[in-house]
Amino acid sequence: MNLRYFVGSTFNLVFNNILSNQAFPLTRYIPRGQSVFYDIQRFSKKKKLNTLFDIGANVGQTANGLVRYFPKSQIYCFEPVSTTFNILSQKFSSYSNVTCVQKGIGSVSGSANIILHENSELNTIITNGPRENTKIGEETIVIEALDNFAETQNISHIDFLKMDVQGWEMEVLLGAKRLLQNKCIRFVYTEVGFRRSDRDMQHFSEINDYLENQGFWLCGFYDPFRWGEKKEYLGFANALYIQPDFTGH
Repeated sequence: MNLRYFVGSTFNLVFNNILSNQAFPLTRYIPRGQSVFYDIQRFSKKKKLNTLFDIGANVGQTANGLVRYFPKSQIYCFEPVSTTFNILSQKFSSYSNVTCVQKGIGSVSGSANIILHENSELNTIITNGPRENTKIGEETIVIEALDNFAETQNISHIDFLKMDVQGWEMEVLLGAKRLLQNKCIRFVYTEVGFRRSDRDMQHFSEINDYLENQGFWLCGFYDPFRWGEKKEYLGFANALYIQPDFTGH
């Protein structure tokens, strides 16, 4: 194992263990941008949130942090691909507050074909993407609009909505028109790209314009991926937005 990676990963583990401790105070002395979950707690002025959605959960990379920082919150993890969903559901089977849902989320309910890749994090519903050389197959998946899911599950508001769906993020938001218009979603955390040639990443300008029109404020970027010989270019990052007039309680 690379020593630099080992030191960095060990530091991150210890750092997050400290911040996620329920007894650790919500202090302003921790720089913003280090932990999105801790920053959300500081915005909320409390450790516990009620309802968290992880859309594009894959095998639980984000959910790992959610159960650590929000051990008493109700967490919904959405992953439509069968093999990936099986790993996800087995991993969190012992958590009574985690519900794994084998569905994709989109603008309308129905079905779609998802393109599968060797790296499951790259699976996407977007066609003619830039990574055809790593395609290993396709699978038909179930799609449901977020408004429909929330209504059938009697979910009145969502404290945290995370999206990492490889260019499908706007479709997710278009299926949540009622929730957004009624200001029932507080935080949106989404992967955004900065190059229009990366078709399997939702471009930042589209997400930003849409959420700004819905009354959201941009809080910052997390986990930026840089590329180039000297890492001089920004490829993609995760953006955090807040709805300041959130109606949840």
